[in-house]
Amino acid sequence: MAAECGAGAGAMLASVSMVEPQLPQPDELERRVRELFAAWRVADCAVTVAWNGRLTTTAGRAFVRRGHIELNPRVLARAVDQVDMVLTHEAAHVAAFRLFGDAAADHGRHWRGLMRLAGHAPDVTHKIPVDDLRRQARRRSRYVYLRLCGACGDRLLAAAVRYGRCAGCERRDEFLVVRAPATAAGRKALERMSDAEVRAHFA
Repeated sequence: MAAECGAGAGAMLASVSMVEPQLPQPDELERRVRELFAAWRVADCAVTVAWNGRLTTTAGRAFVRRGHIELNPRVLARAVDQVDMVLTHEAAHVAAFRLFGDAAADHGRHWRGLMRLAGHAPDVTHKIPVDDLRRQARRRSRYVYLRLCGACGDRLLAAAVRYGRCAGCERRDEFLVVRAPATAAGRKALERMSDAEVRAHFA
């Protein structure tokens, strides 16, 4: 949490305001998720949580099959008071999958119910200002990505990787991702790559 400074300490206040708020450690976050799972009556409480500085404007993401959650330190340092909400958002995805399986829609009624039980509004996206981070990401984007669904073979070529549910078969987190330089030649190389060649990278 951000420190507060008493009246009459102007010089101290100026220096304190420049310090980034302290973000919780992964073990604290994992403990919080286990508390949520217990409240939601999720039998399997195994989960890992990590800060991922490579995320751009996404506040967090969940890999429901692996029970793994990643949070964005650059975004959440701007709104430390929203860490619990974002963590709960992602934990609810994992919990909904463990409780209801693939039938649980990403932001469907099961997920919304879990969010409300935890005392949070079921908002799908965050409202933290990130326009500057989005511009920075566009400037430094050096790669193009080919995402292949390992279950059905659905392919997507894009400048950024999107995880979650496959548009082709509705399976979650079954993706294989390879990248190439963001040039015409790099894009063409990915377009020509066969499914077997993609899978060979992960054999």
